[in-house]
Amino acid sequence: MDQQQGVSSAAPDVGLGGGEGKPWIVRTADMAEAGDIAALIALAFGDVARRFDLHAGNCPTHPSLMTRERIERGMALGTTMLLAFDRGKLCGCVGLRQPVEGVSILERLAVAPACRRLGLGRTLVGRACSLAGQIGAGQVEIGIIAKQHELRQWYETLGFRTVRTARFDNLPFEVLYLRKDVGAKAPD
Repeated sequence: MDQQQGVSSAAPDVGLGGGEGKPWIVRTADMAEAGDIAALIALAFGDVARRFDLHAGNCPTHPSLMTRERIERGMALGTTMLLAFDRGKLCGCVGLRQPVEGVSILERLAVAPACRRLGLGRTLVGRACSLAGQIGAGQVEIGIIAKQHELRQWYETLGFRTVRTARFDNLPFEVLYLRKDVGAKAPD
């Protein structure tokens, strides 16, 4: 196992078919790609920031304000970033934290606007859930803006179920947490 990223280095690039015949390649990121990852996340979350009026003044940690340094810090702490490419161009990513008490956190799922509604998000979440099971997680959890009802419904189509909501002093919105069983504990 690669200790930094928690994945087998014997599994490099894996081709995955995408919607509309997209030949996506999904692979684990390396630290040198942190700047590109941050730029993709900031771009992909820009519409969410505009919709909920999120900015540096009221939500300085929102993904629309992602930096290379934050990605590097997360990766150094063990977050695995999976990247998706279409003909060599980065078009999506997702982060997966190492499991704590059997739960891995899914974070920063981002798909470039031009690649949305083609099944790439579903592909990335599927890969991340599979990886979570491989590294010992029984469940995967994601936190989203509670008022983002269409996103909650989308995650539910992937097998996630609402587990709780929470309010945080540093966030101008309520967070909804969803979980999905993966790995050995996952139902068939």
